Amino acid sequence: MTLKKLTVIAVAASVMICTSVFVGIHLNTNNEMEFAIGEQQYTINGSTKTFDESVKNLPIIDEKSQKLLIPLRWVIEELKGSVEWDKATKATVIQYQGKNIRIEAGNQKAAVNGYGVILEPPVTKNGCTYVTADFIADNFDTNIIWDGKQKEITLRTEAIQRPIVYQNKMVYERGNRSYDVEVPVIIGLNDGSYEKNLNHKLSSDITDEIHDFMTKHEKDVEKSNLKSEYIVPYRSKEMISIVFLAHEKSNEEIEESKHTINIDLQTQTFLKLGDLFRKKDYKQKLAKELSIKELPEETEQQFYFDKDRGLVLYYKNEYGMEEYAIPFLEIRKMLKDNYQFLLGQNQP
Repeated sequence: MTLKKLTVIAVAASVMICTSVFVGIHLNTNNEMEFAIGEQQYTINGSTKTFDESVKNLPIIDEKSQKLLIPLRWVIEELKGSVEWDKATKATVIQYQGKNIRIEAGNQKAAVNGYGVILEPPVTKNGCTYVTADFIADNFDTNIIWDGKQKEITLRTEAIQRPIVYQNKMVYERGNRSYDVEVPVIIGLNDGSYEKNLNHKLSSDITDEIHDFMTKHEKDVEKSNLKSEYIVPYRSKEMISIVFLAHEKSNEEIEESKHTINIDLQTQTFLKLGDLFRKKDYKQKLAKELSIKELPEETEQQFYFDKDRGLVLYYKNEYGMEEYAIPFLEIRKMLKDNYQFLLGQNQP
């Protein structure tokens, strides 16, 4: 699966854009910028500037993909970051917002702060390294809005920097067995030691699951395949929810499963449902909210947070796997003080 988009880009492919069309850009990282396709002038913090001779390539719209391509060095340096070229590894190295990002043109394999991840690769045009607006959005927690009427794109970087969940993969295919499993990599925590230990645990747990799959199907004559992906329905500076979806196929039999982790970044722990609530009767109250007789025991682990839906519980019943969402506002009086942030607007 691809890492869930935490930023939405609404650039319609049907919109025809040429060099005569104005596209305004705003980048807010304690700065504000505006520039236009085909124009030599741009503004930063209200001051008008002109591209100097060192900027040989201006922002463009890729004719094939209809994506905005931004000259990487120019935009990062204007935002007080740095971009360097590593001759030995032929990699572009970005230093910005506390991140060290190493990328190569045409190569999805990249590194962020030393962790191996998969990123949208840059492209090279006329000797200039370009990245898409998606790249800026995903790596620097930037919201992107497309104004089709005014033909403007707005980029706003959040004032509160949240951790970013990057993606890596474990892929294997040999004989009758194969797997394609996504691995989350969390970067941007204040505690570097905890960040390292957390990512090690996530990787180790997924490795164990793969080992179990391979061992279980070691003697399969027909093909056995495991595909696992994840989504991130909630991400704030205090909390991250990750939902893992696994699809296992063997001897024409298909088994699907789902599990979740909810990471409390304040206490550096994995949450259980009961950790959220003030009183021990939370199960009865949640069951009442859901209009069911009794809350299944498995929901103590089988829950996650969703920025739009609230607290989501899931469990199997006679009809299969069911999900039930309770808006955060409906449980506000039940929540402990340190989880009242769920009622706020700091999530994406």
